[in-house]
Amino acid sequence: MISTQLRKNILAKLFFNGIEISRTKDKGNRSFNDAALHRCLDLLQRGGALFIFPEGTSSLGPQHLPFKNGAAWLLLNYLESVGPLLQVVPVGIHYSCPEAFQSKVEVVIGRRISTALPDEASRLERLRILKGRVHAAMEEVGINVSSEEYQTLIRRFASAATMGTGRSYFRSLKAMECAIPDSILQKWSPFARDLAGKKLWFYQGLPLFPMNSILLSALALIVTGVLVSSAVVVNLPAFTAGWFAGKKLADDRNVISLWKILVGVPCFALWTAILLVTLISLGKFSWLAAYAAVTWLGLKCYGSFKKICVAVHNTLRHRELRPRMIEFYNTVVQSIPDETPALR
Repeated sequence: MISTQLRKNILAKLFFNGIEISRTKDKGNRSFNDAALHRCLDLLQRGGALFIFPEGTSSLGPQHLPFKNGAAWLLLNYLESVGPLLQVVPVGIHYSCPEAFQSKVEVVIGRRISTALPDEASRLERLRILKGRVHAAMEEVGINVSSEEYQTLIRRFASAATMGTGRSYFRSLKAMECAIPDSILQKWSPFARDLAGKKLWFYQGLPLFPMNSILLSALALIVTGVLVSSAVVVNLPAFTAGWFAGKKLADDRNVISLWKILVGVPCFALWTAILLVTLISLGKFSWLAAYAAVTWLGLKCYGSFKKICVAVHNTLRHRELRPRMIEFYNTVVQSIPDETPALR
């Protein structure tokens, strides 16, 4: 089930397919929504799979928005028409940095929601029961905190706990959903005061510093910098188009990368096709191989380059803070348990 906003132009239709619903905030004809819900029910009755955002959007706020009744009504209609055969599974999607290209996304699959209902319950009571179960299941796979400030803080600490490790970003966030360990706050509060006013660069809220040899980090910066800048230059039209789309077309952080992909990928495909035809017609096969190699290596090194660039810059500007950052990083890793129950 998708918003009609995602199917309003030819480009969007190339990427998105689904049963269209016009939400209150959408500029569309909402009289077709009942027919859309019947299509959803028919799909499920035929054994199909349906994905629904129960909030009616993909918000990245500190708490989930109020859940709409549509998913619960659809589920109840199915149960009354077919029976308890449907599998209802909650899914949580967590971005380490939603506005950044190539940032990590963690998908959490929750426990199956029970569809068993008491026989004596009225239809409205059954609806409330189902909506309550969906609510509880979605909170289990999501992160719900008191404020955006608290959310920003635990996202920063979760990044510190998972960067360069195989830890789960979701687990780290979930471990701090109710409270941040005192050991972390005791280290962070004075450190944050000392960071204020200093000309530092940050990556996912963290003032990175090299964990090992500064000389090796500088060498890695030169190598990755050459590869990434070369890849950007040889793909400048596509890179510029993606950057522009993320800046001008996105209306929230959660869709910045989406717009970069929606515009950047088709432009990249078109640009690559133009180069391919041109270089083949000129017989420049070695140039074509070089273009492919530079582009691939640049994409592979892009994320590492950003982190190394931040770390080297901070070391050059404020080398004295490096030991404290490493100490803080170790405190976070030791204080956040890595055994928070994973759903899947």
